[in-house]
This record gives sequence, C-alpha cells and structure tokens, in this order.
Amino acid sequence: MSTPVNLSVVKAFDVLELLGDARPDLNAEIVAQELRMSAATAHRFLSTLEAVGALTSVRRGVFAPGPRLTRLGRMADSLAPLPAGLQEAMDNLQQQLGEAVMACRFTPRGPLCVAVSRARRAISVQIELGTTLPMLSTAQGRLFLSDMSPRARKAWAASQGLGADVVDALEATLADIRRTGIAINQGDNEPDIGAISVPVRMDGHLSLTLSTFGMLSRFDAAFRDRAGPLLKDTAMRITTETAPSEAM
Repeated sequence: MSTPVNLSVVKAFDVLELLGDARPDLNAEIVAQELRMSAATAHRFLSTLEAVGALTSVRRGVFAPGPRLTRLGRMADSLAPLPAGLQEAMDNLQQQLGEAVMACRFTPRGPLCVAVSRARRAISVQIELGTTLPMLSTAQGRLFLSDMSPRARKAWAASQGLGADVVDALEATLADIRRTGIAINQGDNEPDIGAISVPVRMDGHLSLTLSTFGMLSRFDAAFRDRAGPLLKDTAMRITTETAPSEAM
C-alpha cells in the first residue's frame, strides 16, 4: 500500500512556486486567487511559511523569499551537476586565450565560482573554487543583473539591504550587456584585474557565466575583440552539448 501524500506540504510548495522574477513577493489575495483557496487559508499558509523561514514579511501582509528558502536554493545550485564537458571546454579556451577561465553560478550574495581553468603564466590572477564575487562591480555579477527584470533587480537590491538607486545607476551598463551579450570589467572591482564574461544558457535561462580574467594590462581592445567571439562560441557549444537530444 502506497504512503498517503501530505497535501498540505504539496500546497505549501505550490505557494512558493508562485514566486518568480515577474512576482518577487506574495500576499493572501494572490495566493487565494491563483490556488483557488479562501483568503483565510492563504494567509495561514503564508504565516506558516514565514514562521519556518521560507518566507519573510517585507511589509504588512506581503511576503518575499526568506533566508531558509534562499539557503536551500543556494544548496541546490551547489549540489546540481555542472554541464558535461564544461571543464574540457574551459581548458581548451584557456589554451586559446592564454588567460584564466572560470564559470560562475548565481547566488544572491554574488556569482559563485564553480569551475576554473588556471592560466599557465608566471604572473597570473588566481581564484579558488567556492569564491563569491561582488555582484555590482564584476563582469559576472553585472551579467546576472542584466538578465533580471527591473522589478527583480530592485527586489534583489532590497534583499541585500541596498537602495534601488544602486542598480538604477548601472542601467546603461546593463542595457549595453543585453545588447552585446558580453560584460566587461576594466578594473572596476580590483584596479589591476580585467575580465570578459558571457552567458551560458540552459533551456533559455541563464545558468552560468563563462569568463576569462587576468591582468588588466593584457586586456586591451585587441584581446577583447579576440576573446569575445571565442567565449560566445564556447558557451554555445556547452549549451548545445548539454541540451537533451531530440527523439528520432
């Protein structure tokens, strides 16, 4: 005999799945309408999810993702397998460019380095797996920000204790990233370090950033013009090789 399903747990996950880029917060009216339940039941679910840390109250009757949900999401990202062939593709790219290459995943605190191919140079920039980069001042972070909706960016800023004006000040830069598909750091985070970053998309969503980085003195216009297409080609190959094959 199969074990009965706890429908309250199922419904709680249904509530959480109402959150997204287009809807960064919830209230009882939205939950009741979307899930066809009474306002009292919707409020009870929201209050319970807040009590366990899955949601947090941002103002009276309005709830956003809480610390427990954020932590579980970060853990899921860190445990999720990386695309097959990612390291080999990064190593090949590193040999072509002569500079270090890394891949990052999104976390609310900033891009998380999940794979790296080190440069074989006497003087090079090193980064360790598990390093979290700043969101606002790095090419990788700005790439993630550029992929968010304006509302999602403001929600992210609020979750980090930042004012909306902080991300508004980057709007021209983010628009340029969306137009070109490339984010460039010319010493914005650390004065002597340059970086070029492109998106790796899975199922249409930004899954990883793929970047090359090194001493800023070597990241001149000629290098950027050569590195950009190579990064994009590598990102496309990673996406293509990871996508499930169509049924014959």
